[in-house]
Amino acid sequence: MSLATITAVSLPPQVYAHTASHDVALTADPTRFRTVTSKNFGWVKPMSGCGLWTAPVTGRTDDGLPADSAWLEWCRSEMDSDTSGQMLTEITPVPDARLLLIDSQEHLVAIIDAYPESDSQWPGRGRLYPNWSGLAAAGWDGVYLTERGQWATRLPESGPDLYTWDLESMLWLRHAYTVGRTVQSQVRVKAGEGS
Repeated sequence: MSLATITAVSLPPQVYAHTASHDVALTADPTRFRTVTSKNFGWVKPMSGCGLWTAPVTGRTDDGLPADSAWLEWCRSEMDSDTSGQMLTEITPVPDARLLLIDSQEHLVAIIDAYPESDSQWPGRGRLYPNWSGLAAAGWDGVYLTERGQWATRLPESGPDLYTWDLESMLWLRHAYTVGRTVQSQVRVKAGEGS
């Protein structure tokens, strides 16, 4: 099975959320990109503190600026978080970015077949997950999990899963993007509250 991909122009507009004190220049500088590293024996996500996570823009202001994101919506609805002070920075893939797509469990299986890593230190035991650092080393720039793919890989009846990805999102394995405007989110303080 070949690996499913998405083109840079087909990727929904992406932002990453952060506090006002975060230095966006660190994200913009390719020499400071946090290399993706797998956990000791594979896992659903790479080690924390590496790569870059972005989410689709889910709302815009009247003048077209990002106002909300899938990540902030999830934080409000699932964690009852106050997202009113969060900043959103636009992330745009470079035109020739090599982006994998996970829109079904079959897409995840194909990635694992090509780049497997076990969550066990003993061969032949444990569950298999993508080898995140192996994907980056092979020239893949990111992995895009759609909303449909998130539900298909959350708790499947059998086979590999991506439980804990929780929402439609993009994991950047390599610095293959440009950084755009940074704006303050225009969102409710908590789920169910007014702006």
